[in-house]
Amino acid sequence: MALPVSSTVLVVAPDADLRQSLAFMLTAEGYGVATCDAWPPQDAQLAFDAVVIDHSALDRKTSDPRLAGLRRRAVVLASHPDTAQFATATLVRKPLLDRSLLDALSQALAT
Repeated sequence: MALPVSSTVLVVAPDADLRQSLAFMLTAEGYGVATCDAWPPQDAQLAFDAVVIDHSALDRKTSDPRLAGLRRRAVVLASHPDTAQFATATLVRKPLLDRSLLDALSQALAT
């Protein structure tokens, strides 16, 4: 049974199935969840306590400043993460086979 959580999370993932799966998992854990298939404007990101971003939604030329703006409230999902590229975010390796996303999100929200 999920514990009550009062945080709202934005899930950014181009793949609809992944987006729906992440939203289902986070909702089941008690998070408020909004989803989109691409980066929203910067001011829209600030309405959320944290952002979970699939690496396929990132543009190598413009993502670093956006991730830096989110500070540690960003959790990036990646199959082969390049830690230098995502230095300002918490990285979670795909596939998600355990509680790694939930643990990373909890840690990101605690900072």
